[in-house]
Amino acid sequence: MQSRRKLSTHASAVARHVTSDGCQFVIERAGVAAGQCFSFVVDDYPPVRGTVRWVVKDRIGFAFDRPISRDAQAAMLRRSRVVQGLELLLV
Repeated sequence: MQSRRKLSTHASAVARHVTSDGCQFVIERAGVAAGQCFSFVVDDYPPVRGTVRWVVKDRIGFAFDRPISRDAQAAMLRRSRVVQGLELLLV
């Protein structure tokens, strides 16, 4: 039986420049590094997992493990416009 570890919020992020393959996040917390893997959930869409590709000050380039739909992209941008943002979970 495989145990599941509890995931906790690592950083809050606002999505910018969202495509099916990745996005740029503006983050509020330092200490995020290239190569770290995160997941997040947007509304009722399946969880999205990916990897930090680059970090410059408070911005990170984030590549999704799998392409996301146009509807999920739009949901990410809607959520980010209202400064609700997304919670990144370290995986």
